Amino acid sequence: MFRSHRQRCLPILLLVMFSAGLRAQEPSPVALPARRELPSPTDAKEIVRRALDVDQTNFQLARNYTYDEREELKMLKGGKIKKDEINTYEVTILYDEPYSRRIRKNDKPLPDKEERKESEKLDKFVADRKNENESEHKKRLAKIDKERQEERAFVRDVINAYDFRIAGEERVDGVNTYVVDAVPRKDFRPTQPHADILSKLRAKLWISKKDYGCVKLEAETLDTISFGLFLVRIHQGSQIRYEQTRVNDEIWLPRLLSVNASARVALVSNGSIDFESTYSHYQKFTSDVRILPGAAEVQPAPGLPR
Repeated sequence: MFRSHRQRCLPILLLVMFSAGLRAQEPSPVALPARRELPSPTDAKEIVRRALDVDQTNFQLARNYTYDEREELKMLKGGKIKKDEINTYEVTILYDEPYSRRIRKNDKPLPDKEERKESEKLDKFVADRKNENESEHKKRLAKIDKERQEERAFVRDVINAYDFRIAGEERVDGVNTYVVDAVPRKDFRPTQPHADILSKLRAKLWISKKDYGCVKLEAETLDTISFGLFLVRIHQGSQIRYEQTRVNDEIWLPRLLSVNASARVALVSNGSIDFESTYSHYQKFTSDVRILPGAAEVQPAPGLPR
C-alpha cells in the first residue's frame, strides 16, 4: 500500500530539484538542451540553472535504462514497529514501458504463493498489451508521457522559488562539487501545478563542478505537505536524502533515496516512517529492440562508479 502512495508522493518531493525520472516509457531520440556558457563559480543561481539543464537531459536519457530497486520500509506508531519489510524490484522494459516486478522479500526469494501472484500480474499485463494495435499503443504511451511531463512541470518554478547561496566546495565520492544552499523565497508565487510545495522545503545541493550533475541532495520540510486530499501528510522536520551516480559516462542516475519522516498515511493516526531505496544493476537496452518476456536484450552497464 505504501509503495503506491510513495510512487505518487515521494517523486514529487524529489523532482522538486533533480530526480532523474526513472519510471519512463518508450525509448526515443532526444533533443538535448543547448549548452550554456560556463557560469562563474560565484553565481549560485546560474550553477543551479545549469544543473536543471543537466537534469532535463537525464530525464530523457533515463528511459534507456533498466535497474533493480531495493526498498526497506519501517513504520512505527507509539514507539512500536508496525511494519518492517524489505522488497526488491526488477524494473525492465515491456511493450515500451517500464514494468516493475517484485523478485525478493526480506532479501530472500519470494514464497511460492507470492511468486505466483507476480507471475499472474505479469501475465495480465502482457495480455492487456499484446493485442494492441498501433493506434492504441501510441495513445497509451502518449498518455503516460503527458502524465510524466505534468508531474515535472513545477520544476520550471524551482529557479524562482529559492535564494541560492554557495556554501563552499566539497569532494563527494571522488567528485568535486559546489555546495549550494537553497532557502525558500517569501515572495515566491508558483505558476506550475504542485509548485506550492517548494516553499515548504529547504535544501542543500552538491553539484558536480565538471558537468553540473546533482551528486547529492538533502532536504527538510519546513511545514506539513499534503497529497491526495490529505491521503498522505508529511510533517514539518521530515528529512530527505537523495544521491546519484554517474553511469556509462553519459547520465546521472539515482543511487540512494532515504526518508525519515513523521507522517499520516490514509487517515491513520500519526507515526514515523523510515524508508530507504537503493538502485543498482543499471543496464542500457538496445533502443531498436522491444523487450518482451523471455526476450530481454540488454547491454550491461559498468559497475556503479564512486
